[in-house]
Amino acid sequence: MNASLRALALAAALLGTAPASASEPGPAPRPSARELAQQLGAVEQGLRGAEENLRFVETQYTQRTEPSEDVSRERRFSDGEIQYLLGDWPAASVLFYDLVSEPRFKSHPRYTDALFYLADSLLQQKNYIGARLYLREMLSLPITAARYRDALSRFLVVAGRLNHYEGVDAFVEKARALSGGQLPPEMAYVYAKWLFRRTDLPPEERLARARAAFIPLAQSPDGAFRLQAAYHLGVLSVQAGDYPGAIQQFQQLAVAPAATPAAQVQALPAGVRRPGGDAFTAPEVDAQRVRELALMSLGRLQYETGRYDEALDTYSRVPRDSQSFPDSLYEVAWVHVKMGHHQLAKNAIDILLMVAPDSQLAPEARLLHGNLLQKLHQYAQSIETYEHVISTFSPVRDTMDNLLRVDRDPVVYFDRLLARTEASPDVSTLLPPLALRYATTEREVTDAIRMVGDIDSGRKGAGEAQDLAKRILQALDTRGLETFPELQEGYTRADAVDSALIHAEASLVRVEGAALEDVLTPAEREQLAGLRREREALGTRFGKLPTTIQELEERRQRMQARVDSVDREAFRLGYELRSLEAVAASIRKWVDDTRLERKSNPDEEREFLVQLQAETQTVTDLQAELDAARARLADERNAAATALAGEQTIRSGYAEALSREHALLDTAQGRLSPDVASTLVKAHEVRAKTEAMRARVATAREVLRGRVEARGRLIREKVVAEQELLNRYDAEVAEVTGNARNIVGRIAYESFRRVRQQFYDLVLKADVGVVDVSFTEKQDRTTEIQKLSAQKDKALHELDAEFRDVLVEEGGK
Repeated sequence: MNASLRALALAAALLGTAPASASEPGPAPRPSARELAQQLGAVEQGLRGAEENLRFVETQYTQRTEPSEDVSRERRFSDGEIQYLLGDWPAASVLFYDLVSEPRFKSHPRYTDALFYLADSLLQQKNYIGARLYLREMLSLPITAARYRDALSRFLVVAGRLNHYEGVDAFVEKARALSGGQLPPEMAYVYAKWLFRRTDLPPEERLARARAAFIPLAQSPDGAFRLQAAYHLGVLSVQAGDYPGAIQQFQQLAVAPAATPAAQVQALPAGVRRPGGDAFTAPEVDAQRVRELALMSLGRLQYETGRYDEALDTYSRVPRDSQSFPDSLYEVAWVHVKMGHHQLAKNAIDILLMVAPDSQLAPEARLLHGNLLQKLHQYAQSIETYEHVISTFSPVRDTMDNLLRVDRDPVVYFDRLLARTEASPDVSTLLPPLALRYATTEREVTDAIRMVGDIDSGRKGAGEAQDLAKRILQALDTRGLETFPELQEGYTRADAVDSALIHAEASLVRVEGAALEDVLTPAEREQLAGLRREREALGTRFGKLPTTIQELEERRQRMQARVDSVDREAFRLGYELRSLEAVAASIRKWVDDTRLERKSNPDEEREFLVQLQAETQTVTDLQAELDAARARLADERNAAATALAGEQTIRSGYAEALSREHALLDTAQGRLSPDVASTLVKAHEVRAKTEAMRARVATAREVLRGRVEARGRLIREKVVAEQELLNRYDAEVAEVTGNARNIVGRIAYESFRRVRQQFYDLVLKADVGVVDVSFTEKQDRTTEIQKLSAQKDKALHELDAEFRDVLVEEGGK
C-alpha cells in the first residue's frame, strides 16, 4: 500500500499539479506523450500494491468460510476448559452455561463434560443451588463410572451444605453397581462423611449407618483414609456415650507414628468438647493432624472420666508447633485445677498467654488466671488481671450497646448495618474490630451475611445483565460493524483499498486533463476549471482519509488516547462521588449512633436528615450518569478503529467529482492526434482495472455486511431469550429479598446480641472477680486479725496464770 501511494505521488509530481511559484515566469509546459506514459506506469505500479491489499481482504475476510455452529461450540468448549483449568471459575461458568443452555448442544458428545465443568465452577464459587441442579442432571445421564464418581462426590458435598438428602441413596447404589458392588475408597469416605453429617435421620440410625460406612475404611491396613475413618469412629463412640470405646480408638491413633501414609487430605468432624469449652471442629488435616486431634480428644475423655494423670500425660504429647497447642495448655490448666494444683495451673495459663495472647481462648484464660492468682493469695496481681479484661472488653461492650440501642427493629437495624456502598462494602466497617473477630466466628452471623450478600449479588448481577443486554441490542441496532471487531477490521481494510483506488482515479483524471488541455474549447476549459475547484475543495478532506494499515493504526491510537484522557477524568469524578457517598453514610450513622447522647431538637434533626437524603439522592443520580458515560466511553474506545463519521460520504463525493471531470474530458478525446490518443487508450485500460477492483471492493463490503447481519441476528435471538429469563429472575429475587430480609435481619440481630452478651459476661465475671478478690482479701485480713487477737488473749491468760501467785502475794501484803 505504501508503494502504491509513492507511485501515485510520483504521478502527481510528474503532472505538475503543485501551484507555480510567484517567481516563475509562466505556467508549466504541457507534459510530452512520454512523460504521460511514465505517469500511467506509476499509477499501474500503485495499483499492484492496492491489488495485494485487496487480495488480503478477500482471502482473510470474505472468502474464508464462516465457522459452523459445531466449530463455534467446540471453540467455546475449549475456551471454557482453559478457563476452568486456570481456575477462573466465573469465566468458565459463563462459557459453559452458554453451551449447556443451548438445546442443540445436548446431543454433543461433550455435553456431560460441560455439565461437570459448569457444576464444579459453580461449586467453587459456593453457588450450591446451581451446582446441585447441574450435578443432578449429570447423574441422571449415562456417563462413565469415573465421571459418575466425580459428580456424585461433589453432589454429596452440596447435599450436606444444603441439607437436601432426597435421592442420594439411589445415586450411591448406582455408583456401587458401576464399581462392581463396592464403592471406591475415596467415594466411600465421602459417602461416610455425608452420613455422619446428616441431620434428618434419628440419632441411632445415623450413628449405625455412619459406623458401618467408616469401619471398612478404618480396617484397611494401607488405606489412604484409614486414619480419618478411625477418628470418625472415635467421635461416633463419643456421640453414642461409649467413652471406653472412644478412648481405646483414640489411643490407637495417638500412638500412630507421624509418618503413617495418608495420601488424601480430608476434613474431620466435630469432636469431643474441651473442658469448659465449645465443640471442636477440625480443619483440613493430614496424618500428623489426625494424631494431634486424637491426642486432644483422648485428653478430654480422660479428663471427663477423672483420669487426670493420664490426661496430663496425653496433653504433654501435643507438639508445640501444633495449632492445638494453645488449647492443650488451657485444658492442662483445668486438669491441674481439678487436682488442686493451682500453681501448676497458673504456670500453664502463663505459657498460653505468652504463646497465644490474641486467641479466642485468651479472655477465658485471663479470667481463670485471675482466679488462680486469688487462690494463691496474690491479690494485687489478680485484680490487675481482672482489670485488664474489664478495660479490654468494657468499651467494646458499650459500643455494641449503643449500636443495638439505636433501633429495636431487627429488620431496619440489619438493613442499615448492611447498607452497601462502594466505600462501605460489609459489616466490618460498622463493628469494632474486637467485636468483629467474635461476630465472624458465629456461624449464624456468617451465614446471614453470606445470604444477604448472595441476594444483593444476585440482584446486582441481574441488573447488570439487563443493562448489558440492552447495550448489546442497542449496539446491534446502531453500530453494526463495531460490534464485530474482526469483520470491522476487514471492512476498514476494504475502505483503505477503496481510498487508494480513488487516488489512482484522480491521477488518471490528471493525466487526461494534461493530454486534452490543448484541444479543449474556452467554454470547456471554464467548465473544467469549475469542476476542478469543486474536486479540490473535497480533496482536502479526502486526503486525510487513511489508505494504509499504518495510518489506520495511528488513527486508532489517537482516538484511544483521547478516550483514555476523558475516561481518566471520569474515574477521578467517580472517586469523588464515592467519597461523598461515604461521607453521607458516615454522617447518617453518626446521627443514629449519637441520638441518645445529643439534646438537639427532633424537628431540626428531621429537617437535616431530609436535606441529607436529598444530597445523597443527587450523588446517586450523578453516579448513575457517570456510569452511563463511562460505559459509552468503553464502547467508543472499543470502536476506535472504525471509520470516522461521514468517511463514506467524503469518499463518494470525491469519486463523483472525479467522474464528472472525466465525463467532460471524455467528450474531447476525438480531437486528439494519434500519438496522444494512444496515451488515453492506455489510461482507459488502467481505469478498467481500477473499476474491476472497485467492484471487488463493493463485493467484499456486501459479504461483510451480510455476515454482520447473520451474526447480529443470531446474537439478538440469544439476548432476547436471556432477557426473558432475566425478567423471571428479577421477580424471583424480589420475592426472595422480601422474605429473606426479615429472617436474616432477626438472625443477625440476635447473633450480634449474643456477641454483646459474651462481652457482658466477660466484664461481669471480671467485675465479680475484683469484688471477690477484695472480699477474700478482707476476709483473710479479718481472719488474721482475729487470729492475732485470739493469740493475744491466750498470751494474756497465760501471763495471768503465770503471775497469779505473784499478784496474790502482792495483794496480801
